Amino acid sequence: MGRIMRGQGAIPRTLLVTAAAFACMPAAHAQSSVDLYGIVMSGVIWSNNVAGGKSTSMAEGPSRWGLRGSEDLGGGTKAVFRLESGFAPSTGQSFQGGRLFGRQAYVGLSNDTWGTLTLGRQYDFSADWLAQTSATYRWNGYFAHPGDNDNFNYQFRVNNAAKYVSPNLHGLQLGAMYSFGGVAGSFGNQSAMSFGAKYENGPAKIQAAYFHMNHPALAASEGNWSTTLFPQISATSPLENNAVDPASMDIYGIGGTYEIGDATLGLLWSHSDYRNLSVAADGLSNASVRFDNIEANFAYNFTPRVQFVSAYTYTIGKVSQTGFAPQYHQIDMGVNYFLSKRTILYFAGIYQRAAGDATYANIECAGSSCEASSSKNQVSVLSGIFHAF
Repeated sequence: MGRIMRGQGAIPRTLLVTAAAFACMPAAHAQSSVDLYGIVMSGVIWSNNVAGGKSTSMAEGPSRWGLRGSEDLGGGTKAVFRLESGFAPSTGQSFQGGRLFGRQAYVGLSNDTWGTLTLGRQYDFSADWLAQTSATYRWNGYFAHPGDNDNFNYQFRVNNAAKYVSPNLHGLQLGAMYSFGGVAGSFGNQSAMSFGAKYENGPAKIQAAYFHMNHPALAASEGNWSTTLFPQISATSPLENNAVDPASMDIYGIGGTYEIGDATLGLLWSHSDYRNLSVAADGLSNASVRFDNIEANFAYNFTPRVQFVSAYTYTIGKVSQTGFAPQYHQIDMGVNYFLSKRTILYFAGIYQRAAGDATYANIECAGSSCEASSSKNQVSVLSGIFHAF
């Protein structure tokens, strides 16, 4: 073994000796595995009205790659980990604010009897469980609710989180999560908590979740805390480039799916609430904004290779300070063609109409074709390829 450097960056000799001893232990004592996996999704998206004109751009989709693994420690206990990175296929750049493993990064222990405890950057239960009933999760990542106000399209994750998931008890699982804010002198400043429950019994699945975060624009800075998250909260203009910092955020709801032969029916309700919002450009100070999303979705497999999908979402918003109440109707449709179990060609269309006090439509997606319309209507059409490995 080479010379051991002393000083600030030195590694203690005892640590090296201990690590070497563990490395030399017979492999028969534990079985371990590491998997490389990922999704690459790309295509083209066209919109009929982006600030008054037509627009075409790349459709990035939820592309990612990751490493996951486990080690059998005996007695039904395993060490588990996951490192997952999101990226844009068109440029190769990392999503999630440029983080190397921005989607997930955690390590923990899993036991058949006691459940799983993980530590790191993770999903809250509204994103991890409740979103599974939504069209944007189940299909192409472009059927998000207006502004992705409930984070079902995964704008942000939770840092510094300890997360517990119970074992499966006759189809029922429960979960709890707490995120330490990490702000010196203010224990709860950027903290978060989440609870969830899901039940699966044959063709029926039901999920419910609650999520709370303090100062989310600071705790989850990769989220778009302007136009994308708040499609419209005043009658004058979108929040273009005006960053906002809610004092707190709550997301909760319930949903489920039911399979009938080749068809799958889904129904969900989600509620998002942002408190003490200050937007100087719109004259709002300490206002609270809330959205309710009611979604029904449907999928039908015509053949093992051809799947039709559709969804309808009705979104109701309310600004407490002004009484401004935007509404949105959104219809999603698509066809998936399975070249194999891992490679899919997709074609989809999205129509959104602003109603109530809302004066413009704004379909939520990534890319230059996804800004607000200059009218109450907006249409987006996208097609491309999806490959999992």
